[in-house]
Amino acid sequence: MKQGFWIVVKKIVRDADIVLEVLDARFPNITRVTRLEKMAKGKLILVINKVDLVSKKTLEKIKMEFKNSKYVLVSSKNSKNIFELIKFLKGKVAVIGYPNTGKSTLINRLSSGGKAKTSSESGFTHGKQLIAGKGFMLMDTPGIVPFGDRDEVRLGLVSGISPSKLENPDLVATKLIYIFKKNNPLQFGNYYGVDMTLDSYSILLEIGKNRHMLLKKGEIDERRASISVLEDWHKGKVKL
Repeated sequence: MKQGFWIVVKKIVRDADIVLEVLDARFPNITRVTRLEKMAKGKLILVINKVDLVSKKTLEKIKMEFKNSKYVLVSSKNSKNIFELIKFLKGKVAVIGYPNTGKSTLINRLSSGGKAKTSSESGFTHGKQLIAGKGFMLMDTPGIVPFGDRDEVRLGLVSGISPSKLENPDLVATKLIYIFKKNNPLQFGNYYGVDMTLDSYSILLEIGKNRHMLLKKGEIDERRASISVLEDWHKGKVKL
C-alpha cells in the first residue's frame, strides 16, 4: 500500500468520531489491520461481518477470542444485529477494512436512504463516499490491503481477489481444503462428495473429476476446479 494512501486514511480516522473496522467472520484475524487499529485507538469498533457464512461453533470461538475487544457480530446481507451496531454510532463514522468484507452493503443497511455502490468484485470502491445515516454521517473508503499482506493465498481466502484473477488459484484452493480438513471436514466432504482422509491436492482433483472439469486427454483442469471451489466458498455454499 502506497504511503500516500495511509496519509489519507490517517486523516479520515482523525476526523471520525467512530471507526468501524469491518472484518470477515470466516477469517477475522487475517482481515484485521493493526496499523489502522493503532490509529483509531478508543474510537474503534470491530464489526465482524458475514456471520451468516460461518457455523455456530465458529461463532462461539470468535466470541471467546474477542471477548476483551469492542465488537459486534453482524450480517449485512440479512441485517442481523444491525440495530445493535447503530446504538454505538454518532457523529462522523468511518467504515474501513479489507476489500470485499461487505463494507458497502453494511453502509446501505446503516444509511437512511443513501446508497453506497456494491459489487461482488473485490476492490470495487475506489474513493471516499459520504452517506447520511440516522444521526450520523458514514464515510465509506476504498478497501485497505496492507502492503506486507499482499500474498495471494491470504487475499484469495478472504475474497480480496476474485478467484478468476488469481495467478495460482490451486494454492489458495488447497489451503482452503486443508483448513476445512482441520475444522469442518464433514460439511466439506458431504457437499462435494469426496473422501476427506485424502490430502488436500487429491481432494481438489476429486472435485474436478466429479464436476467433469477436464482438459484434452482426460486430464483434470486444476485451475477450473480451484476457481469453482473458491467461488463456492465466497458465496457461502460451504461454511467453516
